[in-house]
Amino acid sequence: MSTGVNDRNIFAGAKIKRQEHETYLERLNSIRRNIIQLLHFGNVVPFHWNSRGFKCFYCGKHMKDCDMLKEHTINHKSIDLEKFIPQRVISKDVPVKIDVAEIACKVCSADVSNVDELIAHIVSQHDQEYDGSNGVCVFPFVLNKQLMQCVLCDGEYDNFTCILAHMFKKHIEHRYICQICGLSFIDQVRLKRHINNSHNGYRCKVCGKIFDAFHKLDKHKQRIHGQVRSHGCSLCSATFATPYQVKVHMGKVHNVEKYRIQCEHCPKICTTKGAMLLHVQSLHSDARYECDLCEYRTGIKWMLKLHKRKHFGEKNYKCSICERRFGRSSNLRAHMKVHTGHFGRVCRWCRHGFADFDTLNAHEKESHYYEQYK
Repeated sequence: MSTGVNDRNIFAGAKIKRQEHETYLERLNSIRRNIIQLLHFGNVVPFHWNSRGFKCFYCGKHMKDCDMLKEHTINHKSIDLEKFIPQRVISKDVPVKIDVAEIACKVCSADVSNVDELIAHIVSQHDQEYDGSNGVCVFPFVLNKQLMQCVLCDGEYDNFTCILAHMFKKHIEHRYICQICGLSFIDQVRLKRHINNSHNGYRCKVCGKIFDAFHKLDKHKQRIHGQVRSHGCSLCSATFATPYQVKVHMGKVHNVEKYRIQCEHCPKICTTKGAMLLHVQSLHSDARYECDLCEYRTGIKWMLKLHKRKHFGEKNYKCSICERRFGRSSNLRAHMKVHTGHFGRVCRWCRHGFADFDTLNAHEKESHYYEQYK
């Protein structure tokens, strides 16, 4: 008898999952049809974006900037959207990003001012269907190299990462809610990631303490249990605390071409693409931030803040050996090389510099024991 009941429960559960899957596919296909309509009728530029920058929506080619992206995308004129969109749009919860700087109807050249007007025009003037119950199908942007203005509200941002985060936070429905803390997310994947990181966490196998991020657990193992991870150079016997330090070493000491990236605008050489990107943005991009006390200009807001420390004499980082002070932790770490021949360590609580990890560890246990365990 119980076996029959279990079989019926399994069958009912499978039926519910099948119905949920069918509902998901129906909504996904409806969203795809909406996107096809917008790209077919709208004079808009779809695009992808990741940490390396802009990518062509159709061929995936990386672009140096938004102007090159627009010029390149216009040349894709023979795309079969009916076949292409089902292959490209695989999630119902991630809107397609589009540039609407020159939005209009491609078919009849009618002027429209935003995506909502374009949708209304497609339905009323071209007698096409558009399912408005699907929610947000596209994220509209006006791409430029200057300050980016959100087209849906008054938000202004100086880079695309920030404006994209704003769009996901403010302009899309969050249907998946964490029952533990109440935070909401646009899809189940992000909700599960949040639960794993924030509520399950990363547990130290030595003492059992839980951390909300892996890098915090890693630092805890080094500071409290002395479990230092080392990364070795493949060309000599040198070891370092991080993979980044290995790359810097191989570029500077062994002159490995891969880790010696030459700036296109000046003699500066960087070890990683990220460092070079930061260098170009700060010195060679359109400078939007100017110091009101001197002629310093930069394209990055937080670098202006660092620069102003020079004018106001803010030197919060102190050497524990010679009492010399610095405005940046990186300068203090480099200074410790004068005393020991090696880069030093900086206390995160009082910003004092120390010659090595053991000295810093002893200092933190003696002076900052409460801060570590509160």
